[in-house]
Amino acid sequence: MLTIVKGLSLSTFLISALLIVLMVFVLIKNSKSPVNLSFALVCLSAAIWLFSYSQAYNSSYTEEILFWFKVGYPGVVFIAITYLHFANVILKIKSTRKIIIFSYIVGFFMAYLIWTSNFIVNGLNEFKWGFYPKAGKLHPYFLMIFLGLVNAASAQIGYTYFLKRKEFASLTLQQLKYILLAFGIFTLASIDFIPNYGINILPLGFIPVTIFLSIICYSIIKYRLMDISLAITRTGIFLVVYSFVLGIPFAIAFGCREFLFILFNDNWWIIPLVSSTILATGGPYIYLYIQKQAENNLLKEQRQYQSTLRQASLGMGRIKDLKKLLQLIVHIVARAVRIEHCEIYLLHEASNQYVLKASKGRLKVDQVSVLPIDSILVKEMIKIKEPFVYDEINQRSHDYQDKNLSEIEQIMKNLDGALLVPSFIEERLIAIIVLGKKKSGKLYSHDDLAVFSILANQSALAIENAQFYEDMKKTHEQLFRAEKMATIGTMADGLSHQINNRLHAMGFIAGDALDTIRIKKKEALPEDIKIVFEDIEHSLDRIQDNVKRGGEIVEGLLKYTRKGEEGFSPVDLDKLFDASFEMAQFKIKVNEIDVVKNFNETTPQIYGNFTQLQEVLFNIIDNSYDAMVQRKNDLKEPNYRGRLEVNATKKGRKIEIVIKDNGMGVKEEDLNKLFAPFFTTKLSSKKGTGLGLYVIRQIIEENHGGKVEFLSKLGIGSETHLTLPIVTEGDDTKILS
Repeated sequence: MLTIVKGLSLSTFLISALLIVLMVFVLIKNSKSPVNLSFALVCLSAAIWLFSYSQAYNSSYTEEILFWFKVGYPGVVFIAITYLHFANVILKIKSTRKIIIFSYIVGFFMAYLIWTSNFIVNGLNEFKWGFYPKAGKLHPYFLMIFLGLVNAASAQIGYTYFLKRKEFASLTLQQLKYILLAFGIFTLASIDFIPNYGINILPLGFIPVTIFLSIICYSIIKYRLMDISLAITRTGIFLVVYSFVLGIPFAIAFGCREFLFILFNDNWWIIPLVSSTILATGGPYIYLYIQKQAENNLLKEQRQYQSTLRQASLGMGRIKDLKKLLQLIVHIVARAVRIEHCEIYLLHEASNQYVLKASKGRLKVDQVSVLPIDSILVKEMIKIKEPFVYDEINQRSHDYQDKNLSEIEQIMKNLDGALLVPSFIEERLIAIIVLGKKKSGKLYSHDDLAVFSILANQSALAIENAQFYEDMKKTHEQLFRAEKMATIGTMADGLSHQINNRLHAMGFIAGDALDTIRIKKKEALPEDIKIVFEDIEHSLDRIQDNVKRGGEIVEGLLKYTRKGEEGFSPVDLDKLFDASFEMAQFKIKVNEIDVVKNFNETTPQIYGNFTQLQEVLFNIIDNSYDAMVQRKNDLKEPNYRGRLEVNATKKGRKIEIVIKDNGMGVKEEDLNKLFAPFFTTKLSSKKGTGLGLYVIRQIIEENHGGKVEFLSKLGIGSETHLTLPIVTEGDDTKILS
């Protein structure tokens, strides 16, 4: 009898200490969470009950035993109350707050009755194995309240889990599944109320209560839960292994005591001690081995797709085509992990946003096309540098009532993303991988997140390589295009000669025909023949005019394509602008914009190369026109019309020309890149080669000793400031190279 009581005392004491450890661990994990706080109260209530009972089992005097039972009995009351409180916090039920407060008041009243009267605990029952509290007159009512509170909490959880599951995140539902499992085990603890009524049953309720609390604790701390079968398996393995570890020494001590006493006399206890030492030493190794084998079987599918993703991440670097690479990533992830959908949002620096570039498993009409770089989701992802799990964000946003978390939750909800994985190159977030829910309904585990993080980092390197390859490819294309244009330029003399020959021939033919008609018209002809001759004469006049106009165009093209070997000379700004605008009208729609020239004949002449300066102004006009078209198309402003304004101001021996437009403008972060070769902000690579501003700087600063400055504001417009030398005495004899 003494051995059993001592065993109960030691077991309940150890488990009460374990519960205190669990309580502290949960609070350290997150002391501000209402879920953690309410669970800590459940642990504390159970710890008070078990610690007091361990002291009662360890006492020798009946008065002391009864004292400790009365100290511990309120812990039993508050287990039910705190469990109801915990269930309401988990379910986020605010309407029952008054009921919870009333339950705590009832609990304290019952504790008062237990400590000051015999209505609930009326003395002690004596059994062969020891003493146990005796039920008083009000004990049945106490039992009804206890079971009522526990059943009310479990009914709320069951109702939510089975009938209102659509209103809750899958993480919360998974936790509720654990709690329902724990409750099923907790009901076994009601065996401890039987000895209160004089029935001789050993009170082992602390075992199911401990399992109950451990499962709930696991469900709280383990935000990223695996399948419930894994937790059941772990718990089952633990119980089986340690039942043998603890049970065999007890069985030897109680079942074989007389036999051992005959063999070893007073030293019989050495055998149970040695066996418990051996089993306690080997128990953890046995448990870990069996657990590993069980988990390998349960997580076989998960380990397989994790292996597939690891192998895929190693081979991505060999793919040079960016589009193919991104499609391959989403395809492999969606197929291997068996998820509903997968998308990749790639950083587009020109627009300062992450653009949807690859998708698998969803219709385009359902997808968010861009994520702004200044969104709270992107900012927090750059700050934390860890994957975002929707269920965690959802629960934490409700726990903390945090505005930022709520915004992130809404963005993830719009993306329908169960998991968002950032893809970094050093400190630069290059892409965001969005993963939908698993088709199996399982949640993403810690192992999953580790594998996806590796995949994301490898993807970032592969994406950067593919982007570099594409940039090089575009650069080669632009160089090839520039070379072709240069080749056409060298052919301009020959082409213009051939075209001019044809135009002159057409002009001579038209002139001869006109002379013939005019001679014939002097003769006496019928009226209808005269009318025909007049129509033909008019048509031939138009042909001659167009031949002359065509010759002027060819001459202008020839001047533009020549390198300007004629050197430097006085250049009239008005003639220079007109010649540049005349060339630009072959590329732009002149009638769509207003042109304002704020200079006149008194403006000083520029000392420079006419052809080269014509190319400068042509490029500026062309860029301004494209910017105005972009603003018109993007901003959809009512009554918007493009405007190009040219101002000229003398500043000492220099002239400053300011060409201002009201186009789309340029982003601040792109201003420093504008004069780099092959950089372009135009809508399409077909619109520009990225060489215009680079050439402008070369001509103005290197060839003319001037200065170029470009100012711009996005959505307002741009200004190009050109500072050039003016004609001074002796310049007409000077040739600059």
